[in-house]
Amino acid sequence: MALAAATAETWGITGTTFLPAYVLIALTVGTAGICTRRALAEPGATTPVDDITSHPHDVAYLAGGNELAIWSALCAMHLRGTLTAADGTVRAIGRPDADADTLEKAIHATAGSPVGHRRLMFHRSVRPALATIEERLVAAGFLLSENRRRRIRRVGFWMLAVAVLGLLRVLADVAEARPVGLLVTALLLVTATGVMQIALAPRRTRRGNRALAALRERHRALAPEREPDWRSHGPAGAALGVGLFGTGALAVSAPGFARQIAPQVTGPDDAEGSGLAVSGGGDGGGGGGGNRGVSRHRLTDRSG
Repeated sequence: MALAAATAETWGITGTTFLPAYVLIALTVGTAGICTRRALAEPGATTPVDDITSHPHDVAYLAGGNELAIWSALCAMHLRGTLTAADGTVRAIGRPDADADTLEKAIHATAGSPVGHRRLMFHRSVRPALATIEERLVAAGFLLSENRRRRIRRVGFWMLAVAVLGLLRVLADVAEARPVGLLVTALLLVTATGVMQIALAPRRTRRGNRALAALRERHRALAPEREPDWRSHGPAGAALGVGLFGTGALAVSAPGFARQIAPQVTGPDDAEGSGLAVSGGGDGGGGGGGNRGVSRHRLTDRSG
């Protein structure tokens, strides 16, 4: 009887049986989690993709968040002649155009005296305008709401439940002085997967990613390597170019203005070290590295 008790398997299941079963459970739960996360990242929406271009700063927010939306608005205001820049600060001049976007009007109201461009997004009058853009994008199905992102993160607890099962088995095996090396490895992988799923949630929906990719293809003429003339495209077109292709578009088409906002910049390849590098990519949105490989010549500011 004593010998039988000493040789009894943990939980009545041999290690060679439990480990494959545990891996199978982890793979099944992991696959279900991935499918669930993907489904949650694809909320239903009815707004046509083309409609988003009527608000070019919305496109910038979709591609790069608050900071890129600010850059998009500053670019449009520069072309409208309602904003000047010097030594890393911006200042509003004149009156905002009647057709100016709400974000531009908020920045104009804030920048009555010189203000650092990085501080604009934190100002009391600008934050509501950015929040309105976010609400529009969420309602249109291009961005995920915070509630939806929390639901996506909670899926990670499924894997943590599997990790708890593995931990209990490891502790039981250790108490019986049984080998646990392979099981510990599987446990660490399951735990890492669960933690990553809880920590990470996409900001854009899959629909938002597809929309950005389609818009970049459709408006390829605004890409930095095409060196677009922003005067011909107008403020809205220039803002759309920054939104779709990042601040590399600004460094190419309006280098003088770019240097005034970020004094260290001398060309598109120097944007990264100057505080000017804000990509239009991220979240799997189809790139945003259109400024790579752009020539460093023709730095005359064609935007005026």
